[in-house]
Amino acid sequence: MDRMRQEAAVWLTRRLGWDSTVWARHRDTHENSLSGPAGRQIVLFADPDTLRGGRQASLAETREALDGLADRGVAVVLWGNETRAEMELIRADLDVRHPFVSESGGGLFLPAGYFAEAPMNARAFAGYDVLDFGRPYHVVAAALHEVANKLKIVVNAFSGMSVRDVANDCRLSLAQARLATLREYDEPFRTVDANAAAQGRLFQGLRRAGFRCFSHEAYHHATGVLDKAESVRTLTSLYRGQFHDVLTVGLASDPDELGLLQAVDVPVVILSDPANAVRLLRKVPTARLADNGGPHGWHKTIWDVVDAEEDR
Repeated sequence: MDRMRQEAAVWLTRRLGWDSTVWARHRDTHENSLSGPAGRQIVLFADPDTLRGGRQASLAETREALDGLADRGVAVVLWGNETRAEMELIRADLDVRHPFVSESGGGLFLPAGYFAEAPMNARAFAGYDVLDFGRPYHVVAAALHEVANKLKIVVNAFSGMSVRDVANDCRLSLAQARLATLREYDEPFRTVDANAAAQGRLFQGLRRAGFRCFSHEAYHHATGVLDKAESVRTLTSLYRGQFHDVLTVGLASDPDELGLLQAVDVPVVILSDPANAVRLLRKVPTARLADNGGPHGWHKTIWDVVDAEEDR
């Protein structure tokens, strides 16, 4: 795994074109931009796929929309299921340099020097001040297999799969699969027996052991993150400690993102799936609706929020 991390880090560095000079320049930009303006600081939390319109929009469209928000001083925080390594690549592609949250609330990564003072309980790692909300990956993976063995349920998990296996199963390139396997907080898995009762027993067993399970796309996930929105509330508190006035906005389209909508000041639901939108609106009736027009759709709604704040 260590060798895999080193190889992925080398590939990522080449892919992003980063060196120490570039990173230092971005650190300087962060420190200058977070000096505490007199106006209200707006922070947008969103899953990368939501920003990219479910990956249907072009990269240029998404970057244009994000550049427009950056020009208005909006801090865009990526919050999703991706690993740190995947998030770093996405941030570079989208030219987003603000903090991000990986693996469904497992880790909050603050670029070193982003805030005037690092949180007291943060650990320094790879150019970040990191706040951990999940238990270490090896602990989660071991617990999954221990519970599954006790219940005599066979599971196939990332920890037992090669990079090529993950690439083939998830339809990823080998480079993408390497980044996806660099888990730090949660263990993706499938049960060999697709029986719903067996899956229910496994989920219940993990909950009793102090872990949480959820399903995302083709996999179940075991994690030590009991409240995935805690990272949002924590980062919001850090912003409010830096600025006099902060407004948080959450952009979501999937019921799995309910916690995000409930943790922000202005929840925004994208009408990508009418059934999902209805479920979210029942739980968050104050949410605004954004047209399912990809980046241009959500950009207009966020722009309206920014305009309203500037007119206060």
